[in-house]
Amino acid sequence: MSGTPASVPVIGRKVAAGSLTTLGEAILGLARKGAPAYVCVAATHPLSLARTDPDFAAVLDGAAMVLPDGKPVSWVQRLKGHAAAEQVAGPDIAPWLIARAEAEGLPVYFFGGLPDELEALKKALAERHPKLRVAGWESPPKLPERPDFDPETAARISASGAKLVFVGLGCPRQEWWMARHSAGIDATLIGIGAAFNFMSGRLERAPAWIRSLGLEWLHRLIAEPRRLGARYLVHNTRFIWFALLDLCAHWGRRGRI
Repeated sequence: MSGTPASVPVIGRKVAAGSLTTLGEAILGLARKGAPAYVCVAATHPLSLARTDPDFAAVLDGAAMVLPDGKPVSWVQRLKGHAAAEQVAGPDIAPWLIARAEAEGLPVYFFGGLPDELEALKKALAERHPKLRVAGWESPPKLPERPDFDPETAARISASGAKLVFVGLGCPRQEWWMARHSAGIDATLIGIGAAFNFMSGRLERAPAWIRSLGLEWLHRLIAEPRRLGARYLVHNTRFIWFALLDLCAHWGRRGRI
């Protein structure tokens, strides 16, 4: 599949619905075209943020696709009647895309992360994907939360010939960066947050049974309490409230409540 996948509104934003394979194929379809586009990978945090920040909502709405990163996001889609909706997390879709890019000879670029994080990722991918065509590795200096357009960076990435750019700047910085740079880069950008460190082995993912219960956020909170504590306390709570309102309105329109 390389067409546009179905989307389901989740607390006000259109989120792609489907399996990892179908959504991954749609991303590859965009990348093969070489036209400017960006893909957001959204768990509860960015969707909650978009409900209270109209400017950030416009960032998500400008994406070619928004993926259901968090388990609760795909649960809302299923409760709205889309039984095939699956969680498509950054640490899952990124390795899948990298393997396909290697098989097809599709050039990729890695933008983000600290220098040591990027170096660890480079070593890990060299072992697992020796034929991967990497057009560039770039660890930028610390950027503001809403980075301005940098024409030199956009030109450099475009000139590399990359068709798929993995952006690891964390939310919401990576979404703002993609929205402001996409038009100047002839490639598909995908923001994958901490997936750089998951792929390199610097961070360990929660066991599958924890992920199946939608509690991966708790595993990450225990691992990084100072960085993630406030985010999860605020945005997970907001998401639950907004999701209940969303589902009640959805079911009300269909006469179920």
